[in-house]
Amino acid sequence: MTLLLNTNDTDRIDAFRATFARDLPDVTLVTPEEAFDPAQVRYVFTWLPLPDWSMFPALEIVFSVSAGVDQFATLPPDLALIKMSDPNNTRMVVEYVLSGCLACLRDLPSYAWAQRHQDWKAAPVRCAADTHVAVLGLGEIGCLAAEALRDIGFQVYGWSRSQKHLPGVTCVTGNEARDHLLSQADIVVCLLPLTPETRGILSRETFARMKPGASLVHVGRGAHCDFGDLAEALGRGHLRNAVIDVFDTEPLPEGDAVWALPRTFLTPHIAGRTDAQTGAQNVATNIARHKGGLDLLWQVDRRKGY
Repeated sequence: MTLLLNTNDTDRIDAFRATFARDLPDVTLVTPEEAFDPAQVRYVFTWLPLPDWSMFPALEIVFSVSAGVDQFATLPPDLALIKMSDPNNTRMVVEYVLSGCLACLRDLPSYAWAQRHQDWKAAPVRCAADTHVAVLGLGEIGCLAAEALRDIGFQVYGWSRSQKHLPGVTCVTGNEARDHLLSQADIVVCLLPLTPETRGILSRETFARMKPGASLVHVGRGAHCDFGDLAEALGRGHLRNAVIDVFDTEPLPEGDAVWALPRTFLTPHIAGRTDAQTGAQNVATNIARHKGGLDLLWQVDRRKGY
């Protein structure tokens, strides 16, 4: 049986080879540059979908490089899809959310913009205890981010498709509750999965529902956001600040209008990164479970898309 590593990241490839040599020596590892028999491929590790899944007739499981799996929407339904689970990556994203919210709390994107224009003007100072943060998306990362924000003193609210219960966090579900949340929040954090229902959710309509002067921390997916609508909301001052880590096109093209968004920190999709060794161990663990007839870990519900 063969595992195809659809990556050119040498650190990842080295980690996989070392892990499988130790734990699963009967599984052959190949990369696209190597000669191999497609009929022997039972597992694929990849960030993006392959051009033609049908060339692998024995394929059973696709392992995503990341926790996000929206890029696999057209994957054949008979294939199991596994998302990446990495505690280190989770902690990194939570830390990014904290830094983004603290930056918005103290108006740092606005001050960076003012510095570019040599504008010396102080904004009113707020503290976390007087600031409402709405976390959209209460998956594993969203829950931990909400709890971390709570622990440093923010008043935290969370919205998700299914009802969640977190101590010290007001959790709601349903579109009406979400819209009320948006109207009250000083900072909105997007950590939603990308599904047909959430695609384009950060739009003119959503921004209009947000509290005047609110800020956005976007760490979900680029396709959640209509960046033209975001530019309009920032341009007229309805939104105060934004911290954005994900974009429609990555890398963000030179000359793209998003570079010029006012009062905005842009980062090149660096909120988190899956550790090479953790990724290799996760895949090895699941392949061992598959060979032993056990349930797979971190399997995506294809109906929900996450």
